[in-house]
Amino acid sequence: DLCRLQPPSLDESPAPATTQLRSATFLSTAMFRKIGAALLLAGSVSGAVLRGQTETCPSSTVYCGMSKDAAGTVQFVEHALPVPGECSNVMSKFPEDGQFKLCGPGKWSMSPMSCDKHEYKAVTIEHSKSAFTKSDCKVYALSDYYQISGYIGSAIFTCDATAR
Repeated sequence: DLCRLQPPSLDESPAPATTQLRSATFLSTAMFRKIGAALLLAGSVSGAVLRGQTETCPSSTVYCGMSKDAAGTVQFVEHALPVPGECSNVMSKFPEDGQFKLCGPGKWSMSPMSCDKHEYKAVTIEHSKSAFTKSDCKVYALSDYYQISGYIGSAIFTCDATAR
């Protein structure tokens, strides 16, 4: 295996010093690149997590119900909210009978188009902060909205800064 550095066997003569030096330099350069990439990734992930924690509404949640159990009961799965005001490309097919549950205050806008054309056929659902708290949820059927029934291209979530 060319990528693994193995000590020479007793039968073989040791490699010249220049070959060993090149191998050691290659390994240290490769290791440095891997560590650097890991640190960059960790830094960007932690930045996104911190940004998401400070900018999203802690009282708002979205759950997707795209599957049913054996008894036919919709199984809702919690999904992370995007940073308020930023459009997120979803670009996903959903079952015609899919449902979603919105909890807490906020304004959700979903469109069959990507972010660059989000306003076209967008569906907007608003929960006022005076009527919805963290525990107040409402279930919506995708089939009630012909624009997004079966496919959501993009979504935007916003919330009042005082509800954060």
